[in-house]
Amino acid sequence: MLSEKNTFKKEERLKSRKLIESLFTDGTMINHFPFKLIYKTGDLNDSDINSKIAVSVSKRNFKRAVDRNYIKRKLRESFRKNKSLLYESLQKTNQKVYFIVIYIAKDDIPYQDIEKEMILLLDKFVKRIESDK
Repeated sequence: MLSEKNTFKKEERLKSRKLIESLFTDGTMINHFPFKLIYKTGDLNDSDINSKIAVSVSKRNFKRAVDRNYIKRKLRESFRKNKSLLYESLQKTNQKVYFIVIYIAKDDIPYQDIEKEMILLLDKFVKRIESDK
């Protein structure tokens, strides 16, 4: 993992409407302000990818698309830099997971705080996955 770059490839993005709908109907939720994470373990069609992620920002809280896109960019970047925490655990337990991170705060939070909270959320997520297995 040391020589591997922190990239966020197209294959790591969750875009399937069916998978996203199944997350909201059958997924398990983790709340950690300013995020809500809904995940589901299961079969992903890509054999080499261990996880897929989607990010969402509510139109109710942020009316302008520019603001929503800016926050989504910060969420994806904080995940990209810290995804190794999740991937190491998934490789140990030999699991595949897909999830969505929903930004639930009413205000825009600085990137440093988002990254700090993303690390805590991923730690909580890893502990939950390891305890479920």
